[in-house]
Amino acid sequence: MSDLYKLGQSKQGNLENVGEEIRLDVQLDIDPFLNTGSVTGTITDPDGNPVSEVLVKILDNNNNPLYHTLTDDTGFYNISDIVPASELRFSMIKTGYLLNDTTSFSIVAGQTITINATIHPDPNAELSTITAHIYDELGNPLEGVTASISKIVAGEEIPYAVTTTNEYGQCVFTKVELGSYIGRATKQGYHTTMIEIQVTQPGSIINLTGIMEISPTTSQGTINGIIQDDNGNPVVGAVVILYEVTGDPENPKLTPIRYTRTISGGAYLFGDVPQGKYIVKANKEQ
Repeated sequence: MSDLYKLGQSKQGNLENVGEEIRLDVQLDIDPFLNTGSVTGTITDPDGNPVSEVLVKILDNNNNPLYHTLTDDTGFYNISDIVPASELRFSMIKTGYLLNDTTSFSIVAGQTITINATIHPDPNAELSTITAHIYDELGNPLEGVTASISKIVAGEEIPYAVTTTNEYGQCVFTKVELGSYIGRATKQGYHTTMIEIQVTQPGSIINLTGIMEISPTTSQGTINGIIQDDNGNPVVGAVVILYEVTGDPENPKLTPIRYTRTISGGAYLFGDVPQGKYIVKANKEQ
């Protein structure tokens, strides 16, 4: 049975004279919860102890958030004014605990549903997380950086974890134990970046930012290829000259800067080539 109206109350009246009569009217307003439902319950740990400050959340069947509340000191929660629906989902979470599997339910107008649940401690809650953002000297995020951390044990570096940055220059290390670490970031064409990391608080999140500088040596590239005759046969011992292309594209200037000879298979290779535009020319003496 549900009330049709909210509990109403009159204004205060005073009877001051003998035999006096006064009038006290009450206006009843429709109960706003008459056409809605409620979900209530208690959240406990595996030992049956109430857990406070658990975030209890109700979502629709597409996991869109609808309602939420926090449990009190007794683990109790109540969510009211829920619009009737045929498929809703109940979920809960608290820092240091695991996210539970969602519970599906339906609710009709005027209905109160009780959902009691057990929330389980996260066995990795005491482990920490290290995040990093890695940029070049101009502040651009660097993708494909190899990031690693090594734990210092008795003065020795012990490899702990390795990952790669995404297109935003970001990477994450999880389940990191307390201790001292060395973090490294390496990428072809850049100086290796190192940082000391101290993980001193259980369950902490450490945010790092790194800047990688271009290396004058490793940033240089390579040029290689195959020299063949008009029948597709490799030419061994051919002279290959590397030209740097500068000036106007309509009238380029070609400056020879390197030469080499092909080996078996007609292969050649130039290393330590700085950034720029290049062509190669090749021939072989009789």
